[in-house]
Amino acid sequence: MTTTTTDTPSSSSQPSSSTDALTSTGDGVLVLDKENIQPGEDLTATGTGCPKGASVTLKSLGQDVGQAVADDNGGFTSPVRFASIEPGRHKVRAECGITLVGNVDVTLSSSSGGTTSTLVVLLFFLLVGAAMLRRQFTGLRR
Repeated sequence: MTTTTTDTPSSSSQPSSSTDALTSTGDGVLVLDKENIQPGEDLTATGTGCPKGASVTLKSLGQDVGQAVADDNGGFTSPVRFASIEPGRHKVRAECGITLVGNVDVTLSSSSGGTTSTLVVLLFFLLVGAAMLRRQFTGLRR
């Protein structure tokens, strides 16, 4: 799991009065349920520290990738959906009056090499089996 604390504006980092202390969100955390994903794979962001009922917008690479509303405790959960994404490390920002930041690595994997070698091995055993069956049946005719 990737966990990153908030980038809080300096004006909201310290409550200015006792009333602010009751409504202040303090520091929050953004947790992404996976450290590594492949394009198209599901990713979920869970966060804390937002103001109660705040609209949460998740962004990465300048695009909106998720939406949520903070609950009574300032927490939220949202799926993260990238319209398009390149391999590499990407920051996901949750903005809700404060900014929460998390990182995810996007990787590509190719399975074409494994499929080709599996096919060659399968074909080899198929041919060996056919040759053995042919010998067995030709031996019965003699």
